[in-house]
Amino acid sequence: MQRSVFLIIVSSRLLSYPVNNRRRPPEMATISHLSLLTLFTLILLVQSRLNLEPIDQEAILAIQNQLGVSSGSAGVCNAAGIFCERRISNGTAVLRVTRIVFKHRRLRGSISPEIGKLSELKELSLPNNHLVNQIPPQISTCRKLEILNLQSNRFSGKVPVVLSSLVRLRILDLSGNKFSGDLDFLKYFPNLEKLSLANNMFTGKIPASLRSFRNLRSLNISGNSFLEGKLPAMNQLESPENNNKLVPKRYSFAESDSPSNSPSNQTTGLVSGSNSDDFIAPSPAPAAAPVHKHKKSKKKRIIRWILGFSAGAVAGIICGAVFSVLFKLVVNLIKGKKNDFGLMIFSQQIKAEELAFLEKEDGVASLQIIGKGGCGEVYKTDLPESKVKTIAIKKIIQPSKDAAEIQEEETKLLNKKMRQIKSEIQTVGQIRHRNLVPLLAHVSRPNCHYLVYEFMKNGSLQDILQSVKDGSRELDWLARHRIALGVAAGLEYLHISHNPRIVHRDLKPANVLLDDDMEARIADFGLAKSIPDADTHMTSSNVAGTLGYIAPEYHQTLKFTDKCDIYSFGVLLAVLVMGKLPSDEFFQRTSEMSLVKWLRNVMTGEDPKQAIDSKLLGNGYEEQMLLVLKIACFCTLDNPKERPNSKDARHMLAQINH
Repeated sequence: MQRSVFLIIVSSRLLSYPVNNRRRPPEMATISHLSLLTLFTLILLVQSRLNLEPIDQEAILAIQNQLGVSSGSAGVCNAAGIFCERRISNGTAVLRVTRIVFKHRRLRGSISPEIGKLSELKELSLPNNHLVNQIPPQISTCRKLEILNLQSNRFSGKVPVVLSSLVRLRILDLSGNKFSGDLDFLKYFPNLEKLSLANNMFTGKIPASLRSFRNLRSLNISGNSFLEGKLPAMNQLESPENNNKLVPKRYSFAESDSPSNSPSNQTTGLVSGSNSDDFIAPSPAPAAAPVHKHKKSKKKRIIRWILGFSAGAVAGIICGAVFSVLFKLVVNLIKGKKNDFGLMIFSQQIKAEELAFLEKEDGVASLQIIGKGGCGEVYKTDLPESKVKTIAIKKIIQPSKDAAEIQEEETKLLNKKMRQIKSEIQTVGQIRHRNLVPLLAHVSRPNCHYLVYEFMKNGSLQDILQSVKDGSRELDWLARHRIALGVAAGLEYLHISHNPRIVHRDLKPANVLLDDDMEARIADFGLAKSIPDADTHMTSSNVAGTLGYIAPEYHQTLKFTDKCDIYSFGVLLAVLVMGKLPSDEFFQRTSEMSLVKWLRNVMTGEDPKQAIDSKLLGNGYEEQMLLVLKIACFCTLDNPKERPNSKDARHMLAQINH
């Protein structure tokens, strides 16, 4: 479809471009135009009948499926983000997939190993999605790949060494992921122009092989705190002070010498390097204009130019208006779908008909009650036919308002419960992360509201710690360390990855739920607040949170930042290692009467191991637990500026190897 449009444009340009400088009779021009139009019509007809190579057809369907992209009813080459080009295979013209571009699509899958079957692929761009797992080593068979852009996803693991076989790569962007391991894959990229590995978890030494990347113009390896060594001296990198001095030879401008003095024989272009595939052809010089020009022809050209510019401006305005309307429709579809009884869906894992029972007056009367909180009761029910097999439903008794009305209403006019509903909808209803409890739906009824969540089988961290204390359950150190890492990852997403940043304001063991795999999920965003980038802090009318987890500066000034969450996280780390809550009677009998102050004194005393939960002693992990307690002390420093951010806290915890 893209090439068809291109051919139409080219044909229209050729029909309007003069063949030579002599004026032609109108009859001859008409015949010439008709001949060209017929020729390009035939080309379009032939182009439209080309079929996609069967190998590419099979591979691209598998890739779309694993990425989570709907294939749709249209042909593969007509799908958004898939680009095909004509190639000759066994003497027959076929279509081959050359580019895959899915940007900002919220994809949650991974890259299929079938990618290796796309031998003509030149570009794979999947930035700003939520893709996971590793880069499949099969990608090394895509020998013609020039652009690999996986920026801002959740890829992890080691980058395959065979990636270095893609010698045609010009752009390699793996920034903003969770890649780890060394940089052994940076062996030989003679054509690489841009390399970005920023904000990952790479380790080891910076390879000296970077010096051999003769065409490299942009390099970014920041945000990899575990990398060692100095960056090799690289003369060809762009200089911010004088870009013209350090540009590679391949990109220097030059005039091609010609024995003829005629202006039409002189061209200016980009000189290619040793690789002939990268040659950029010089643009053709315009035909020499007649020496004698008529004033009438000048006026006509000016009038045509003004008309063309005006038509383009009007078309641009119309296109902008249409795009704006379509964008708003798409945003509304993403946010959720409403029905007559005030249902808003926030996740594709659940359907409206599966929650139809909440439309009834006694919709939750027969359901099992699993808890009661400040806002109301929490119920549990199974959905055998749904992707989410078990859900939790929080019932909040309030006057009826649907989600849209709640979001539009001024916060000061809402009472406490309605403010908490609004906060849940605006934060966890709109974001997704593996360490946050997802809000699946909101249901508005005449006398109450239902918030629907994915049910967490293992309950809250506080319940489990209480069971451990009672002796009815065990929670070993490896499980506790994994829980700490999960909470840190969730905070990092809220504070750093999400824009605007979100402050939870009530982080505690009771608000950390554990799923089937004992993975930590931060829950209860009723007190959460968003802080715009332009603001350093927010001010509340009163203190929100739970005693023992509230940062001292928030309690004193009513000003909160993300460092308030870090303080609460430090207390949570201490609870994980000590097995004691700040509200335990144990601390009331101490002179400090505070978990944080007691911990500081013990950690600077003669026997810091007395702070460790007695059930964890003797397991061989005492040194690791003391390190976590030191991180807890670091996070609970009185001066918020001295506390680490959530990313640094996660990195410190991740460095503790079992």
